[in-house]
Amino acid sequence: MTLALHTLAALAVVLVLAQPTRRAAILVGQPPVIGEIALGLVVVPLLTTAAGSDVFDTLLPTDVTNHLHTLGLAGLALYLTGVGHSARPRRDEVSLRSYGWLLGGSLLPGLLSGVLLTVWVDWRDAPGERGTAPTAALLLLLAAAFAVTAVPVLARILTDRGLVDSTPGRLSLLVAVGIDALTWLILTAALAIAAGGGGQLVRAVVAIAGGAVTAVLLRRLLGRAVVGRLCARRPVVAAIVLGALAVGAALATERAGLTAIFGAVLVGLAVPRDGEHGPRTRAVGTVERYGLLLVPVFFVTTGLQISTDGPDGFSWLTLALVLLLATAAKLGGGYAGARAARLPTGTALRFGVLMNTRGLTEIAVLQAGLSAGILSSGLFLSLVLMALVTTAATGPLLSYADHRHPDTGSPPRPTSEELSHDNA
Repeated sequence: MTLALHTLAALAVVLVLAQPTRRAAILVGQPPVIGEIALGLVVVPLLTTAAGSDVFDTLLPTDVTNHLHTLGLAGLALYLTGVGHSARPRRDEVSLRSYGWLLGGSLLPGLLSGVLLTVWVDWRDAPGERGTAPTAALLLLLAAAFAVTAVPVLARILTDRGLVDSTPGRLSLLVAVGIDALTWLILTAALAIAAGGGGQLVRAVVAIAGGAVTAVLLRRLLGRAVVGRLCARRPVVAAIVLGALAVGAALATERAGLTAIFGAVLVGLAVPRDGEHGPRTRAVGTVERYGLLLVPVFFVTTGLQISTDGPDGFSWLTLALVLLLATAAKLGGGYAGARAARLPTGTALRFGVLMNTRGLTEIAVLQAGLSAGILSSGLFLSLVLMALVTTAATGPLLSYADHRHPDTGSPPRPTSEELSHDNA
């Protein structure tokens, strides 16, 4: 079997397996994306263990896995372009000062939680609970781990619950993208300290600044009337060009040491709005739909990269502290920031719940820390469990917020039957 056919066969298997996991998530009251995460973090490792490493390597050799990862990354970039395009708040929705409160409330308590857990781990000095890197690297890594919000999972939850165009949906996604860029810088600094060099951090700073400038210039170019006419005349070509821009930007920011999420969302933000049925909006919608089909591939390939080391140094007490700090930092901090920004109680509560979503972005950060020797496998396991628990709690907590503070201005939440149909 050629490499291309092998990759296509593996892609088909992943897409088929994604269907029952989505439906299982709906049956237990979770968004379908939780089923996709479970496919990557539970089903795939179980299948790998049952088949054995030799059989698994034959079924999914490195070349095939790499191609799958590229397809998943491309799908994520296409999907987040559409989400980023929808994420801009309306002019009367939030001021720059209010955005500062939202960002500060969602970021600073997470950074503080990282400091507190570092102090706890150093004070306990339990055998095997921390890695071999300097304390400064551990502090920065944990600060990034507690501060991050998973943009891909958050975006899927917003889509699944019909919240993309709501106030908490738009604001949470914008803040999450900003936090992702900052926390990726913090992670890069932690890895640089662990490795004894700072060149990677400089490249990441340059990539953020260059990406922001490029997005502004691209927005001016795409806003020209001639571009709108071309999009209306050649909608298929417009979608292909936009998709290529999104994938290129995602790959460029990933190679610069940042997350691919940053580049993809910047492209979405750069596309001017031209009404619900405008040619640019239709191109974005086409790109987003095709990307949505491939998002499960991203979750699976990320799950394949997770270490299967034994949990040396695992502590139930540390796990309890991690869950407490994580929830207080993001849910409590996000709610407090939203209230300081003068958002209504219900909107602030939904915003805090959404910011507590971590998912696979968190696990990617933790995997980098484990590979660099900053985290022990036991502390890594505690933080991974925290990521899964906080992400799975998002759906029930949003339902609680809807019950306590009904929001008649938000789009109606899709039913389980609609979700099943949309994900089919």
